[in-house]
Amino acid sequence: MKLIFISIIFLLLNFGSDTNNKQQLLCHKWRQIGVKNYGKSYKAIDKSMSELISFKLDGTFEKELYGRLHFKGRWLFSNDSSKLAIGIYEMNGKILIGNEIPFHNKFANDSIIKLTKDTLIDGQLKYYGAEKRYGHDDVYYLREE
Repeated sequence: MKLIFISIIFLLLNFGSDTNNKQQLLCHKWRQIGVKNYGKSYKAIDKSMSELISFKLDGTFEKELYGRLHFKGRWLFSNDSSKLAIGIYEMNGKILIGNEIPFHNKFANDSIIKLTKDTLIDGQLKYYGAEKRYGHDDVYYLREE
C-alpha cells in the first residue's frame, strides 16, 4: 500500500516537471537562423532578415522582424507541452483589434520539433491554398545571450 501511495506521489510531482522544464528551456532570446518551407530544402536566413523572439516565463513574448517591426504577444503550451500557441496583441506600440478574445491552448498548433538549451525548431502549421493541403514550415532558431 505504501508503495502505491509513493508511486502516485512520484507521478504527480513529475507530471508538471516536463512543462516546467520546457518553459525554462523556451524562456530565452532566440534568433532565427533558417527555415525549411514545406516540401523544400533548408535555407539559411541572413541576420538582417531574421526574427528575434524573446519568450518570458509570465507567458508573454516580444518579437522583432527586420530590425524595425516590433510585436508583443502571449504564448502558451498545449496540455502535453508538445505544441506552442502564439498570439500577437501589439505591433509597433499599437494595440491590435481582437486582443480581448480569450487565449487558450486549443490554439496551440505550432509543433515543437526540437527544444534544447541552444536550439529551437518550430514547426508552423500552414495551409497551402493552391495545393489545398496543410503542411508546416520548420523555423530554426539559436539561443542568443
